[in-house]
Amino acid sequence: MAPGTAALTPNPMGEYAVIKTPDVDATTKPSIAHSERFGPSKWAVKYWYLGSLAQFLILASVVVYVYGQIAYFAPSYSNSVSKTIGSWWGVPRANTGKGSSKGHSEMTRPTYFFLFALLPLFVSLFLIELRRHYNVRQISSRFVLKFALIMRRKPRIFGWISFVSFGELLFLGVLIGGNVLVFYYYYTARYNRISSASKSRGTSISFNTYMEMIGLTLGFSCIFNMAFLFIPATRNAVWMEFMNISYANGVKYHRWIGVLTVLTAFFHCVGYYISWVRQGTWSAQALPCFDCPLNERKGVKVWMNVFGEIALLAFLIIGLTSIPWVRRKFYNAFYYFHHLFIVGVVFAVLHWNPIILWIFPTFLLYIISRSLSSANSFTPVQIKEFTTLDNDIVKIVISRSAARAGDYKVGQFVYLNVPSISKLQWHAFTIGSSPRANATTLTILLKSLGDWTKQLVHYSEDCKKNNELPTIFMDGYYGASLEMYEEYSTVCLVGGGIGVTPLFAILEDMVAKLSSHEQLTQRVFFIFTFRELSLLEEIHPMLSKIKELDPQERFFSFHFSLTRAPSDDAMNRAIDHERLSGKSHVLATQYSTEITKKTPQPFAEPLRSRASKSLMYLTTFFIMVLIYVVLKYNEKIKKADTRLSYLQAAVEILVMFLAVFIVYTHIFVESRFWKKTGLVEKDFRGALDLQTPSSPKYFSSDVHTFRDLVNEYNVAIGTRPDMPDLLCHVYETHQAFSVEHPSSFGNETIGVFISGPEALKSATEYAVADIGSSNFDIHEEEFEL
Repeated sequence: MAPGTAALTPNPMGEYAVIKTPDVDATTKPSIAHSERFGPSKWAVKYWYLGSLAQFLILASVVVYVYGQIAYFAPSYSNSVSKTIGSWWGVPRANTGKGSSKGHSEMTRPTYFFLFALLPLFVSLFLIELRRHYNVRQISSRFVLKFALIMRRKPRIFGWISFVSFGELLFLGVLIGGNVLVFYYYYTARYNRISSASKSRGTSISFNTYMEMIGLTLGFSCIFNMAFLFIPATRNAVWMEFMNISYANGVKYHRWIGVLTVLTAFFHCVGYYISWVRQGTWSAQALPCFDCPLNERKGVKVWMNVFGEIALLAFLIIGLTSIPWVRRKFYNAFYYFHHLFIVGVVFAVLHWNPIILWIFPTFLLYIISRSLSSANSFTPVQIKEFTTLDNDIVKIVISRSAARAGDYKVGQFVYLNVPSISKLQWHAFTIGSSPRANATTLTILLKSLGDWTKQLVHYSEDCKKNNELPTIFMDGYYGASLEMYEEYSTVCLVGGGIGVTPLFAILEDMVAKLSSHEQLTQRVFFIFTFRELSLLEEIHPMLSKIKELDPQERFFSFHFSLTRAPSDDAMNRAIDHERLSGKSHVLATQYSTEITKKTPQPFAEPLRSRASKSLMYLTTFFIMVLIYVVLKYNEKIKKADTRLSYLQAAVEILVMFLAVFIVYTHIFVESRFWKKTGLVEKDFRGALDLQTPSSPKYFSSDVHTFRDLVNEYNVAIGTRPDMPDLLCHVYETHQAFSVEHPSSFGNETIGVFISGPEALKSATEYAVADIGSSNFDIHEEEFEL
């Protein structure tokens, strides 16, 4: 649709009435199943205050966790908090030191971390399940939404737009500030103790002692960072979901924390190395001593250092292979070496056993998350379509369960594994379809850009040649939802290349709702720049539906740019109408049994129900805490032989991986329960209502070639979109609409959703900044995992 044809309407409801609907029975009404399936729970509207309370308590849990990690090093802990907790265990307030003969002083630190680390995270896991019953934006105050909007903006300084948003700057401020406070608190306390001891002996503090003090302090800074390291690395992490930070966007937080973790660990070692080299004891302190008894101080000290060096080596390898250039050029090295985190964590605990208290809650949650993910590798998924389009673009249509466990949200992504290419590699791809459009499938569009995707193109050709269906495993669903697009009266979708797929999902979601007889209440602009004509061909049926639903072009405006002029042969090539209309070209009916003998099934997310997942968290945390307490304070291994103290520590950390079997047990019991009670079939029958019989059928009209397709949508050839001009047009249209309809929802800002190359994102950001950032709310999609 040409930009110039876009028009405003003084009376939106009057214009909405002209929006066409498909030819169906006039008595057909919007599906009740749609609203129940994708909307908030029935009781959530009445008890809205429970959702608000849950949000407040989750926020309080985040604050308590962060505060607890910093406050442990503050003077108030040793002067007050530890004494209070010690008194609960019978320790006199005047004697809570190490090795106290009265009470159980060894329980002071674990109790503190139970209250300030494990409990806040555990409570949040249950509250987030309660929160999912609600429409979060509806129960959030205007102040909170306004604050979140500001946090998403990027500051502009002397005409330059920052690479990070205000929210990311706030996170970095808290992270760096926490490191500074931890260093200050611990170093000051350590210095005062050593200084006091030196004065009593009439000596001064040596340079070597200063180096060891700095090194030791940086070691505790490293532990502080490790307490947060696994949170953004956890898929669908509870606190990341609470702040609506997608896993893909949250990975950058993991990188920042990882950088500080590696640096503080490295300089922790450097401080001691400088001291040992100056004293001439480096070889005795840093190298393994196989003749040193482990029940004597010398042996314990030496191996403590060696285990720390092994942990540091693992972290350094992870850090070096995570450098952006290395990660892009040698992704396999980055992927495989990242698994050394297990070595790093285990040997860090062997280096200093209490580290486990700092990392126990988040590391356990990470293990649970990975267990749920790995369960998806048990059974391959059914493939409805596996087609290689032009320009090495692959379309995969995957069957999903019609039960609630198969549902996903607009904008989420999945991981795919193709054993014929690699049994170990899983690659992330955004879902390019809407769950409302089809209750039993999802669509993924990807382009051959790397070694794995190139091999996927070849695999597609091999499947076609061998007349076999592909064997693919899927893991999902991950990432934040983009359904907040509904909250804006004006929506601007800006996409580039294959990165546009999440925006396709938004458009399809709009079409599906309109096809279900919901009223159009938004002004939508779709700015799309691409080089592959096959992408335009792929969305042609959806664009045809939009043209049928909005024949006057009053609510949808398309601005398409084909950046590279195609050849005449390419322009004259015929459109594949049969495929676009849903007729499959795949004749194969069998899967290869060489890879797996398991029958492919529609994808269903394990433990999707809120009750089953909550029960799994409760059981796993309870059992793992119980096992740790028994191991730690029974100490049968250590008591049997004091030389086995490091074996005791190894068992304490390795036993955490038993959580995998607990999670698997829950998944197995749930699957058996579903099969026994027939809940899957029941949900499937209910899901039939979600199909959209009112969706208009695809008609090819007069579009027969790619040249016709380009002309149909007024595609600009050989140019890139003029983002300042286009966004000015969007802004002026929005302003006029807001003046005419001041009471309309979402009038304050324009919702801008960007997904594509960095150059397009940058051009959009600068155009928005020139017009006025306060008039826009930008949501960027990240792809670099």
